[in-house]
Amino acid sequence: MALITKRNEKVKRNLRKYRKTKFNYENFISEYYIDDDGKAYISAKVTSLYDIISKHSIEDYEWVNPTFIEYIETMAYYIPVEESIVIEICGHKFNEKEQNLIKRVLTQYFGLKFGDAIIDINIMKRKSYTLLIFGAISTLLFMLLNLINVIPTISEIIAIGLWFFLWEYLDLIFLDGSDLATKKLEAAQLANVKIIFNEKEK
Repeated sequence: MALITKRNEKVKRNLRKYRKTKFNYENFISEYYIDDDGKAYISAKVTSLYDIISKHSIEDYEWVNPTFIEYIETMAYYIPVEESIVIEICGHKFNEKEQNLIKRVLTQYFGLKFGDAIIDINIMKRKSYTLLIFGAISTLLFMLLNLINVIPTISEIIAIGLWFFLWEYLDLIFLDGSDLATKKLEAAQLANVKIIFNEKEK
């Protein structure tokens, strides 16, 4: 019994401590990512070209190494979108041709991601316009049927349709729309990265 009581007290103390725990996110970001020049640096250690470019790529149709790009996107996720990002590739000496290849492939990849984000937003806008039109038609039908005293069941079906279109429209605009806008900003941030090379390992 004494052990149970002691454990309960420990659990309560821990819960109180966890509730009071604070984390200064801005300070962490500044110390971990932001350099003296005010830019956010993502440093990536590589040992060869194939750490960045997929070894399965063929010339002029190169593609990124999924592991490398996953690392960059994971690091970038925590950087506020208002910050400029610099990708610093460390640990290997690349010649000018390899550097240009890396810059081109990464720029193309991030550009495609940005293009995808724009396409997703355009699709969302078209869906929202369609839902708005159907919602307006349902509203007019509902009002018209109520005026001419049509069978209540039909009016109820129209009302259900009206609420469905309205709910879907609001969900699309305020939830999906907000997520897509954030993704577009994040994609734009990476589409504007600067890529530098540092043959020394940090």
